Amino acid sequence: MLKRLTLTVPKYLKKFLEGEFEAQAGILHVEKWSEIGSLMNLVSRSYPFPMSVEKPSGTTVIISYYCREKSYEVPPDKIPGLTRQLDEIFRRSLICEVRKVHELAGGNYGPYVRTFLERYGIEADVDVDFETMRKVYRDYLARNGRKNGKNLCVKSPVLN
Repeated sequence: MLKRLTLTVPKYLKKFLEGEFEAQAGILHVEKWSEIGSLMNLVSRSYPFPMSVEKPSGTTVIISYYCREKSYEVPPDKIPGLTRQLDEIFRRSLICEVRKVHELAGGNYGPYVRTFLERYGIEADVDVDFETMRKVYRDYLARNGRKNGKNLCVKSPVLN
């Protein structure tokens, strides 16, 4: 059975999801084997009676997914966590793509972040704060640098 879920998301996340998945008439269809499809499958629970759902406001995205059981629905208390996970997928995609180019070319990573945003039609400083997106990658570099710094501080054995 084909089910639909409407989520309230930021504007940049909607543009990313529509660019990543082929949106038809504003509806994103995700397959069960995809990352988002497996998330939908994991959070779905059996509800034998109809649930009252709050009407989402603001920027929304409609996700269409397949579920074999008719009584399976995504519980309302899981929707904020699902939205956070979608944002984490966006951030991970940003980090992976910028890292790929930054490691090869080096230098300032700002243009690479801007290129990523332009690919999905996300306008910097309109849909999302550009400095926030730069900070996502900068925080990744700081975490990675600390982790690598710990690995490099290995004491050499003292020879007598």
